[in-house]
Amino acid sequence: MAADRPSPNDLLSPQNAYTRLILESIGDGVIVTDSSGRVTFMNLQAQRLTGWFDESGLGRPFAEVFTIVNSQTRKVCSDPVAKVLVTGGVVGLANHTTLIARDGNEYQIADSAAPVKDSTGNVHGVILVFRDVTEEYERQEAVRRSEERFRRLFEHSINAVALHEIILDEAGQPVDYRFLEVNRAFERLTGLRAEELVGRTVLEVLPNTEPFWIQTYGKVALTGEPCELEDYSQELGKYFTVRAYSPEPGQFVAVFEDVTARRTLENRLREMAFTDSLTGLHNRHYLETNLQRFYGEDSLPLSVIAGDVNGLKIINDSMGHRWGDEVLRQVAQILKEVTRPEDVVVRWGGDEFVLLLPRTTAEEAQAICSAIHAMAAARSRKAVMVSIALGCATKTDLARTMEEVMRRAETNMYHHKMSTAQSRRSAMVFSLRQAMAEKSHETEEHARNLQRLAVSLAQRVGLSEGEIVTVSLVALLHDIGKVAISERLLDKPGPLTEEEWALMKQHAEIGYRIVASSADLLDVAQGVLHHHERWDGKGYPTGLKGTDIPIAARIVALADSFDAMTNDRAYRARLSWDEAKAEIAACAGSQFDPELAAEFLAMLQEQEALFTASDDEHTHI
Repeated sequence: MAADRPSPNDLLSPQNAYTRLILESIGDGVIVTDSSGRVTFMNLQAQRLTGWFDESGLGRPFAEVFTIVNSQTRKVCSDPVAKVLVTGGVVGLANHTTLIARDGNEYQIADSAAPVKDSTGNVHGVILVFRDVTEEYERQEAVRRSEERFRRLFEHSINAVALHEIILDEAGQPVDYRFLEVNRAFERLTGLRAEELVGRTVLEVLPNTEPFWIQTYGKVALTGEPCELEDYSQELGKYFTVRAYSPEPGQFVAVFEDVTARRTLENRLREMAFTDSLTGLHNRHYLETNLQRFYGEDSLPLSVIAGDVNGLKIINDSMGHRWGDEVLRQVAQILKEVTRPEDVVVRWGGDEFVLLLPRTTAEEAQAICSAIHAMAAARSRKAVMVSIALGCATKTDLARTMEEVMRRAETNMYHHKMSTAQSRRSAMVFSLRQAMAEKSHETEEHARNLQRLAVSLAQRVGLSEGEIVTVSLVALLHDIGKVAISERLLDKPGPLTEEEWALMKQHAEIGYRIVASSADLLDVAQGVLHHHERWDGKGYPTGLKGTDIPIAARIVALADSFDAMTNDRAYRARLSWDEAKAEIAACAGSQFDPELAAEFLAMLQEQEALFTASDDEHTHI
């Protein structure tokens, strides 16, 4: 029976030349083996690919002629012929199979091996058909490597990347979009995992997504035109730079870069550029940049209030910038409290403020001014008295320019400043007195005693009411310059050295500069400057003599000396009234105005007699 079965060689014998011709003509390689796995036939393509030409491979074991390895691992692949002979079935080569030819050349191949069976199913050998797929394989590998690179880039990108498909309504308008793929950075950005996103729409996952995003992405997906934008997502609470493009119609890729930190810094820098650091109000640059916002009709009537803090320079000079800054902060707080969110409050510069009040009538603006004054009076405390001059103007039609309205408000403010000079003067004097109180409680008490004596003498010699006020203020403020003198020097228990005395004498000129910084107090400043001048011209700081010395300074010099002599000092004990009066009398005509000295001593005599009579009455009772 075995002799009757045809062998593969019989099938390919010369009498089967037609079959051989077919096998030689096909482009694939063909190898035929017998039932023991030895090669019995190789067509020309098989010879070329394996390197076993002519009949050199015939009779050899298939594995010797056909060496194959895995392209990636380089491990030898199992023999497909042996597997067919064992199983009797068709066997295909795995992907990534490399044929190593006899000469060392390598080819990527795809093949299959099938048994050669007779009509009864007996296996007489194996036929292996394979083809060179090197070029196709390399193309596929290039694509695969490219896809792998992009996959790694996609997965490991520091920017969030997501692939979506747009969802349209019946009218073809974008209404939503679906997540198709997201990378890890997108997961970190949103706090959502890929499995929570892929397959779901954005409105399912983030229901508060603004329509702006859907419309923008829809245009990219439908037109293919890429876009780049930067905006804020309310849903995620972050700023993003977004680059979107369409890889194919109906889809879009969005690449997100979280720029929240940069935008926050930019906003902070912009805020710093537009904000007054001391008060927290908008600054002049902000107003100049945003003034055009108020040009439209929707702002009418537009009222402008100009404000100027009274006596800030005096406060800074006498009490230090710490107190001046506190005044400015108090004013700023008042202005914030009386205005609405849509109003703009600006520190224009130094002691000046501007309020822009859209949709505010002139009457309403005046009511706001009144509220500011009331709050300023209530806010005054300790050494800070808040006083501000205000003026307002209102724009009721577009023909009137903003510059004109602001100039009118400023002019009205200066009119108000002039009309309230007395109250402003009181505020300044209050601040200066408090500055002296901060420096030395003894100085404050001395000023009060001195004021009582000086005013009594001024009244006695018949000065006018205005001159008496000046004398009173000189008495209160004569030592204001001592706020700039070291407390160590002021409280020194012994005599001063020449150098220390030179420093101490500077307090008259310092006091003059402080008080003279207010035009309302120039007459008082003159008295402060000269209250240590002598009748004989040997005083300081300018050596004035006689009646060239302002009368307020001459009166205060008498009262100052007497009060100083009758009170304890760090460097000596106090004198009795009689001793002090004797000293005044002795210095009349040299240190003191002789006529004023005589009147002063007479006044003291009368006061002493009055006190003695009062004491006698109490003793009698």
